[in-house]
Amino acid sequence: MAAAITRLHPVPIVLAEDEALLASVLPKLLHDASSGSIRVVATCGSRSALLRVLRRTQPAIVVCDVRMPNRVGDPPTAMDERYLKRLFRQEPTTRVLLLTGQPDPLLAKTLIDAGAHGFLDKSIEPQVMCETIMQVNAGRRYVKPSVQAGIDQLEIRADRAVRQQLLVGRRGDVLRLLLDGQSAPEIAASLSVGRKYVDKRIAEIKRMTGADTPIRIYRACERLGIIGARGKH
Repeated sequence: MAAAITRLHPVPIVLAEDEALLASVLPKLLHDASSGSIRVVATCGSRSALLRVLRRTQPAIVVCDVRMPNRVGDPPTAMDERYLKRLFRQEPTTRVLLLTGQPDPLLAKTLIDAGAHGFLDKSIEPQVMCETIMQVNAGRRYVKPSVQAGIDQLEIRADRAVRQQLLVGRRGDVLRLLLDGQSAPEIAASLSVGRKYVDKRIAEIKRMTGADTPIRIYRACERLGIIGARGKH
């Protein structure tokens, strides 16, 4: 019964793809592979055209090539987070599934952080793409495992760099005392420095951890492995 209802009300998607051959064959491939559960309601070949198409179609999902021209005739360029956020401002309920021929973990992380709901490469089988579209339509996110592994490595390296910067010099001294529960005046007295100096270091710590309260700083330091590292010394 559920499959019959899905066929009666197929998931409407817009395909944004500047490769003419792929744009011409993918709608039928998706329709056939999904047994009619997915319907491409429009196609376009540039980012400016995509914004126009979305206004009149309001699809559930956009399947969009990461690299496309801004306008027809322009050279293809990588999508950036500014464009993606503009798309969401225009159509906040539309979900975005990104396609690429050469997965780039850094670009994938940037766009996923900006709100993209999925990231896969063009070598994917139509059946798997259909399954991914249905997952995304159901509210889940999907990132190809090899791309996710690359994102995980980027985050590990970024965390390591932040951890090193947090613990260096006087900033590290202020952080250690802050994690021990001392207030800014107490830290200033413990280090024999001025209150303004301590406030400046705490502001740096907040910016680097993305935390705005002592408890959130503590939790960020737990995630970064700083709390455990302190316990070993």
